[in-house]
Amino acid sequence: MRKPHLNESSFRRLLLRFALLPIFSLCVVLAVLGIQLRRIAVSRFAGAQATTILLESHLAEQSILSEETGIRGYLVSHDPTFLQPYRESVGHVQNDLSQLGEEASADPAFSAKVAAIAEQYRRFDAVNQALLQEKLPDESAGPLLQQEKAAMDQLRMEFIDLNARQTAIREANRKRISTILGKLPVIGVSGGVLIAIVLLWYGRTLFREITLAYRRQLNETELQRDSLDTTLNSIGDAVMVCDAAGRITMLNPVAESLTGWTKPQAVGRPLPEVFRIVHEYTRETVENPVDKVRRLNSVVALENHTILIRRDGTEIPIDDSGAPIRNQDGSLSGVVLVFRNVAERRQAATLIRQSQERLNSIYNTSLEYIGILSPEGRVLDCNRASLEFAGNTRADVLGKFFWDCPWFTATPGMPEAVYAAIRKAAAGEAQRQEMALIRPNGEVVNFDFSLSPAFDAEGNITYLVPEGRDISELKRAEQALLQSEKLAAVGRLATSIAHEINNPLESVTNLIYLARHDPTTPEIEKYLNAADHELRRVSVIVSQTLRFHKQSSNPEPIQASELFATVLSIFEGRLRNLQIEVEAGHRTDEPVVCFAGDVRQVLNNLVANAIDAMDRKGRLLLRSHASTDWATNRKGITITVADTGAGISRDDLSHIFEPFFTTKGIGGTGLGLWVSKEVVARHQGRLNVRSCTTPGKSGTVFRFFLPHAPEPPQ
Repeated sequence: MRKPHLNESSFRRLLLRFALLPIFSLCVVLAVLGIQLRRIAVSRFAGAQATTILLESHLAEQSILSEETGIRGYLVSHDPTFLQPYRESVGHVQNDLSQLGEEASADPAFSAKVAAIAEQYRRFDAVNQALLQEKLPDESAGPLLQQEKAAMDQLRMEFIDLNARQTAIREANRKRISTILGKLPVIGVSGGVLIAIVLLWYGRTLFREITLAYRRQLNETELQRDSLDTTLNSIGDAVMVCDAAGRITMLNPVAESLTGWTKPQAVGRPLPEVFRIVHEYTRETVENPVDKVRRLNSVVALENHTILIRRDGTEIPIDDSGAPIRNQDGSLSGVVLVFRNVAERRQAATLIRQSQERLNSIYNTSLEYIGILSPEGRVLDCNRASLEFAGNTRADVLGKFFWDCPWFTATPGMPEAVYAAIRKAAAGEAQRQEMALIRPNGEVVNFDFSLSPAFDAEGNITYLVPEGRDISELKRAEQALLQSEKLAAVGRLATSIAHEINNPLESVTNLIYLARHDPTTPEIEKYLNAADHELRRVSVIVSQTLRFHKQSSNPEPIQASELFATVLSIFEGRLRNLQIEVEAGHRTDEPVVCFAGDVRQVLNNLVANAIDAMDRKGRLLLRSHASTDWATNRKGITITVADTGAGISRDDLSHIFEPFFTTKGIGGTGLGLWVSKEVVARHQGRLNVRSCTTPGKSGTVFRFFLPHAPEPPQ
């Protein structure tokens, strides 16, 4: 760790450190004394409160005794005069008990004791009230007097216990105060001694630190003086130092190499003699940097296109700067000149310029649509291909907002979508989407459009780069593939339907044959019922098949249970013949808005693949549950199709969603899963798969997420 120099600022910091320690120590001692004084105040308060409670208790007890005396005097003499102190005492007792209750509010145990005394007093007073009834028979007065005496004795015991507790509290606080008062002198003396010891130790430590810092500064001054030449010699630029008169006092090896003058040859000479500079084109002598610094009294730089003529007459292009060296009073004591050979930099600039020209050539001859936008979305540049799209010139689009340009204005809703993409890209989020644009002549062109932010070295967005790739031929090929797969799916569906219809029809034929030849058998009703069931199943298959093929022009809400029922009804015969156990479950009844025919096709592909992958007595699992796509935070449902087949190998698993890839030989088109993934993607969902080929644990699980309602395209 580098030690600080001993200057005025560091010396003040050392003095501040010296003052802070005793202040801190004094604060600690005062804090300890403050804590002790607070303990004394708390103990005094507790003792005073105990004394107050004892006084209140004594008053209440005296009032109850006066009440007892008055009632007994009256019972003995039947003189109403004795009732006067009784009545006065009753009022005093209530007031005294109320005061005790207020004192006891902060202490639960004390509150319970006061409540017990108040309850006992109510019993005592109730007996007195009974004794005061007129014409009370003597035989009734005896038991009441006994009750009064018992109540009074209990009250005395309660007061004795209460007074004993409060007396103990008061004495304990007195002892605590005495103990603390005895410690205060010790704390004060100990604190003073501690502060004195700390001051002596810390003062000695600071003195040593100041001494070491002073010695270190002297050593560093010597080292700086000795290392100045070393530092100048190690600088990559040429450095020359002149005095106030413009004579050279020092130059480093790089300056020797560039000027052709050695240090012994150059020192003491005027700067223009060693540092000869002219303008590259006019060949006029450039003003001496020392003269320019003295004239302007500030840092200066040479003009562009400056040539240094070396001692041997050869020339090199340079750039340089001069800076004044000042005395403490601000007067000029010299000038330091820094210069460098810029021949390589010029050559690099030439190469960069040529590279830029090549990039511009590629940029303007590219068939892709490329542009450059400001962060707020104004068009700064665009290539030739993009201008040809709508037959524009650069003047038609430069400076305009991107979304207001002819590329998008002919397509309804597209300017708004491009504006939204610009806002996201300006926030640092790269955008990519497919869009169909209409040319001014009405032709529709499909584009793979991307919009990427470009950042500088500090991470700030400097401009936005839009790119468009014409994918119309790709889209037409994709539609052809989709149509091909749909035709193949229809063929497979027709085969399944023929098989599914043929089996129940044969069953119906046989059942009717049996019913006709054995009309008296009790089994005839069973046969006819079975025939009715099979005919109904044929009807369901036909209606579901028609619904499967029919596609609405707009997405419609549908529940997963209805989708499952459609597909399972088609494969009911195959599942039964292969003895495949089907488990279908639904954990949500919420519908999804989708093209039901396309989603049925996805389910049909997944279920058909699952059946093909299993031997007899396999298990087919279909599940649906509510879920959230955490990538977009959208709500929807996840549909699971799982089987206990042999599984898909790791190599095949990485290719199953590619078009024309199949593991079924000539029995498969290789388009089913590719189309399924495309369908799910068009619904803004996700289709995932995982598979295991381990014997005994093999199987495949497909899951696809569908949002409750797709967002409108941007």
